[in-house]
Amino acid sequence: MEKNSRFELGHTEKIRRSIYVFLRDELERKLKTIALEEPYQRCQAKKIPYPYVDSSELRPKKKEFSKESSETRPFFLMFCEDTLDEIHQKYIRFSDTNRVRKDTISLVPDIKFHRPFYSTIRFFERDSFFDLLEQLLDVDYCLLIQRDNRYKKRNRYSLTHFHVKMDWPIAEAAESLAKELRYVSKSLYEKGERYAEILQQKLFEYYGCHHQATGGRRTGALSAAQYFKSVPGLATVYVSSAETKTLTRYSEKGVGRYAVIQFDKSLVKQLIETYNITEESFRQGYALGESEKFFDVILFVTYKHTEWGTPPADGKLRILRPDYSWLAVDMEMILPMPHAVSFRPLPVKWVYKT
Repeated sequence: MEKNSRFELGHTEKIRRSIYVFLRDELERKLKTIALEEPYQRCQAKKIPYPYVDSSELRPKKKEFSKESSETRPFFLMFCEDTLDEIHQKYIRFSDTNRVRKDTISLVPDIKFHRPFYSTIRFFERDSFFDLLEQLLDVDYCLLIQRDNRYKKRNRYSLTHFHVKMDWPIAEAAESLAKELRYVSKSLYEKGERYAEILQQKLFEYYGCHHQATGGRRTGALSAAQYFKSVPGLATVYVSSAETKTLTRYSEKGVGRYAVIQFDKSLVKQLIETYNITEESFRQGYALGESEKFFDVILFVTYKHTEWGTPPADGKLRILRPDYSWLAVDMEMILPMPHAVSFRPLPVKWVYKT
């Protein structure tokens, strides 16, 4: 389903879209801190090596077999612009039994709030929202944030459900994508089992993963991203992985990935000359830390789909060529620190550095 652009929305819908995008930016800042900055600071405090991400690990089709890091914090979260109807409960397991309420939260072990639980704690505009979010991120499966339509204020967003399971089969997700890209017309298996198997593998590639090395949360996240294409309104999926040590975002903008990397100081010299900043400004505005040869920074990589990963212009069926890549690196940026609010991201070329 093609999502409506802002110019196609009514006035009330435009207001809702603006609120959603603003809140998503705030949510993303917080998730980036939880997934990357806080683990980095813990490693520094404990004086243990941080599991930096190598450039090769951010390349499409990378087979990411690696040991999980005990310092990173894995989680899975979905943020919807509108309210999910009950019809979606067949594949997204949310109901009254896992709605965020005092009686359901009390069943979760080791949940401790700094203040008494009250019914509006889950609303995004409350100071307590991120406290609740952090407490529930460690609960297995997924958190669901969406527009809560049970109140008079129609554009209120809240953390409505926890322990949400994404239960859409990979075969159905692959069939949905294959139809969208016109590799099949009716069924995933219409050209045989081997063809169907390759299409399922390409689904993972389309979302920046490798089918053999992708764990449960990341599989659920990419399945959710594909499922939300059929749901009206925008939806954003976030997944933090202890294995890849990255935070991945799936949205209407495509695939994006955050990671802490070591950036060579010789490359920093080129940056400060290009963007007319000083080394001290870079140190204060962009560096998590530094060593003799490197600055530790957060890199944000966005990806774009190639000709073979986008629907054909003529809409005709086409032949699947497995060796042709469906995803490519688009932009790479070093991000400023949260306190450096006047600093802008710095475009770089690092993922394919020699």
